[in-house]
Amino acid sequence: MADLYDNIRKDAKTGRDMPLTIIVTTLIVGAVVLLVVGGWYIGYGRRFMKFVSNLSNSTTYAYENESLTASIDGRQYRVSADNMYGIYSYITFNRTGRESSEIPEGEPVVLEYGDGSVLMLWDQPEEKTASGHCLFLHYTDVDGKVYSYISYKTTLDTIVTRYLLYGNMELDG
Repeated sequence: MADLYDNIRKDAKTGRDMPLTIIVTTLIVGAVVLLVVGGWYIGYGRRFMKFVSNLSNSTTYAYENESLTASIDGRQYRVSADNMYGIYSYITFNRTGRESSEIPEGEPVVLEYGDGSVLMLWDQPEEKTASGHCLFLHYTDVDGKVYSYISYKTTLDTIVTRYLLYGNMELDG
């Protein structure tokens, strides 16, 4: 019975285990990276949907109370019902972009909904887009939660020319 284990050498290692170790390690690291990226992406989607829901609530409040005002270059306008829903649709329909905490310089266009929520909009130069510009949105909801996004398929110029300068009543300063 003592001869049974004589052919097995404990200290001899073959190179056959190394590729398996590399493959298993690569699979584990890949799975962890996939879970982290997937978790962030799902979290981003949930945050964006919460932003859309809160903006919808603010738009509904402003519609019911005729309370949406816009401040543009020192002038203030009461935004009509058609235009406020146009702004909401334009912003929420074009969902491409990314979150950003860096607020651009310059004066924003400020939309106050009357329920305590505020949406500030800036023009953001962007070389990757066809127009060379995109829209920076900074929304504070009624509870003080802040959502900031760079929206690549929307522009401030479109919002101002289509929904703010025409069909709204200018308020006296």
